[in-house]
Amino acid sequence: MQNSVNNKNEARQQLKTISQQLKPLVKAGEYNNLNEALIQVAYKSDTHQEFKTFNQWKREGFTILKGSKAFAVWAQPVKATKAKEGANPEDFEFFPVCYLFSNAQVRRTENV
Repeated sequence: MQNSVNNKNEARQQLKTISQQLKPLVKAGEYNNLNEALIQVAYKSDTHQEFKTFNQWKREGFTILKGSKAFAVWAQPVKATKAKEGANPEDFEFFPVCYLFSNAQVRRTENV
């Protein structure tokens, strides 16, 4: 369990680092949002063209190939409250990490 937490924290930190580098492109209007910049600049290639979540691929009749490593992007923000000692709670937005797989990491499910 601890190893899983470390992997998620590492993925989140890497995503933060890449996002900081791409923020100027979003600010300049080259991309609509950070996720679009992440996909277009960092992830998209001749092989990886289309990105969807596990469940989106599954609904469309695909399965993820064993050993595929997901691409991390930012999920919709979640409103949360952080309690402070002796002070009023502070509301903030937390951006979870969402994982996508590309067209090169899936295969159509065989209907039996």
